Amino acid sequence: MNNIKVSLLILIGVMSLASCGKKETANAESKINIAIVSKGYQHEFWKTVEAGTKKAAEEFNVNTYFVGPERESEVAKQVEMVENAINKESDVIAIAATDANGMKAVADKVVKAGIPLVTFDSDVAGNVANSFIATDNVAAAYTAGEEMARRLNGKGKVAIVAHVAGTSSTIQREKGFRDALAKYPGITILNTQYSDGDRAKALAITQDFLTANPDLAGIFGSNEGSAVGMARGVEESGRAGELVAIGFDASLDMINFLDKGVLSAMVVQDPFNMGYLTVKIAVQLLNNEPTEKVYDTGSKLITKDNMTTPEMEAILYPMGR
Repeated sequence: MNNIKVSLLILIGVMSLASCGKKETANAESKINIAIVSKGYQHEFWKTVEAGTKKAAEEFNVNTYFVGPERESEVAKQVEMVENAINKESDVIAIAATDANGMKAVADKVVKAGIPLVTFDSDVAGNVANSFIATDNVAAAYTAGEEMARRLNGKGKVAIVAHVAGTSSTIQREKGFRDALAKYPGITILNTQYSDGDRAKALAITQDFLTANPDLAGIFGSNEGSAVGMARGVEESGRAGELVAIGFDASLDMINFLDKGVLSAMVVQDPFNMGYLTVKIAVQLLNNEPTEKVYDTGSKLITKDNMTTPEMEAILYPMGR
């Protein structure tokens, strides 16, 4: 009888050890759970990011949970979503911060809970994430600024319709755009106006810019919502083709505006790759594999002249037409 008891104790011990090791790697029998808290959900950009995360989740055999507030300005809502992810004991949490400073406290909570943290698109303050996966926003917006200056021949008045004040992507894109134009003393840049990435707000801001500045020569929209609203304002004003309008990001509406000549150019990120890498790096972190601190997912300048090339179509239509 004693031998039976000993055997049972050994068996229980072995089973306990096996249970404890279930999530040691992402290839374990029990799938890991990756919570992905996006900056928003209303734009095609974020839906493409989500598609990339789903592709990676399928490839690496993990579970992903993708959420985001309705508007990119809802910092408190995003904080709540991250706290929910912590309470659910997610294996990794990924955040695209609505506000770099506003998300810092909850990002610190993720780290203190011992949960690996990945940031994508927009980082949190404090350099606390294990890895940051994003477009080099300064470099990408610098390209937009150079294209603006080229089309204006280095002269004219330019406006900026930015998305959410305080987010790292907004700050970096404005910096890159302004840095490029600073080389041209003949270009004047008006005070930046913020649309919260809302198309209707961006339309109203553009209309105000055009009314107050009939000599406006160029305008830049720093994300999808801002660029679409800006393009609508330009089209409705009857100045399409005359006013140089450059957008950041891509959507079907933006592609149509580019094709019609309302938008002069677009600087386009690779959101599908951004989502895919976010999950891939999360898996590598859980498997204790080496990772980089920063990953640049790249960007391209797309115009009507090159938009139908295979390279650009692959970026504009990552999931096919």
